[in-house]
Amino acid sequence: MAPNPSFASVCAELDRRRRITMGLGRVERLLALLGDPQGKLRVVQVVGTNGKGTTSVALAAALSRMGRPAGVYLSPHVLSYTERVMLGGTFVAEERFARAMVEAIEVADRHGVAASQFELLTAGAVKLFADEGLLWAVLEAGLGARHDATTAARPGAVVLTNVGLDHAEYLGETVAEIAHEKLASVSAGSVLVIGTNDPVVRDIAQKRCAEVGARLVEAAPGTVDHPSPEMPPFVSRDAALGVRAAEELLGEKLEAGERVIRNVVGVLPGRFEVHEVDGAPVVVDGGHNASGVEAALEAMESAYPGRPLAVVFGVLRDKDAHSMLTALSAAARTVVLTRPEGERAAGPEGISQRYRETEGGETLTEEDPAKAVDLAARSVRGDGGVVLVLGSFQTAAPVLRWLRD
Repeated sequence: MAPNPSFASVCAELDRRRRITMGLGRVERLLALLGDPQGKLRVVQVVGTNGKGTTSVALAAALSRMGRPAGVYLSPHVLSYTERVMLGGTFVAEERFARAMVEAIEVADRHGVAASQFELLTAGAVKLFADEGLLWAVLEAGLGARHDATTAARPGAVVLTNVGLDHAEYLGETVAEIAHEKLASVSAGSVLVIGTNDPVVRDIAQKRCAEVGARLVEAAPGTVDHPSPEMPPFVSRDAALGVRAAEELLGEKLEAGERVIRNVVGVLPGRFEVHEVDGAPVVVDGGHNASGVEAALEAMESAYPGRPLAVVFGVLRDKDAHSMLTALSAAARTVVLTRPEGERAAGPEGISQRYRETEGGETLTEEDPAKAVDLAARSVRGDGGVVLVLGSFQTAAPVLRWLRD
């Protein structure tokens, strides 16, 4: 790269190297070339189908509040690459992010390591945490765990949020198959904290811990007593799991646990983020699989009970749009199909033609996500309705840019 590259040029270089890779060889070599920074940190890996980001942020915040400074590595980003790395509860500055990633890119290139975007981001973030003198690193896994780059950091603890059907082409077609992939990083002497009551997942977790000699903590949060738009049920559950995990890892009770849970709300973009368009509440959420859609609908009913619902839905081609649309069409008066950003986006017309059998109420199409939100808001505004935008973070991104402007 050019001397003193800008943040924009570093982001462009990372974009250029975006591809899905499996296996740990490249990132392990890159970490070794960077001086094995993971050896200076206590590493916690957060795995699961949904809720990993919120759980990770809450876990790091709880550790830090208990006097163990922790950094957070997250994926994907929605509006800026800086959302991948948090220090002290805030996203890292552009200049600091660029410096860390340039080091990872240049070391990889100098030694012929054909690292992907995610592998470079992972290694760069771990090196950054070590350079900052942190004690703990909380790493959100990208895809499963067995072949995920975050596993190369050799986590001493793993937190499993839940297991649903997603990324079937890489992880398996059943909950049991996917659970095995997500628990593959649990190792001898480590701690596994699980946040689900699913009996299939619990059984696999128990067997995995017995097999390798790890300690299992079952920490599924209870129900939410006072749901609100500011604290939807799934966000509260995910944040509570992060706090509980921190308490288990440190063997201490966090007196300010409720405050940590409340403070997580709004930190990450596109996680039940509430806006307003001409008087109609518009909620933007990154739910991109059947269980994520169910959680978002549960939250909408808790926050806005009995109010007409319009949905803006944009999905990537490799996702199970049918299952998501089935749930959405049953709950919504109007569904507006739109096109996410990126080359993997599914077109709204194709989805409409393929899944007409899921239609409940009115189904409309609008290629532009921002115009789709305006269309959805108009369809329910006169009846006090609300709008939910979901299906992909790449649907959330253009909508959030429009709403924030």
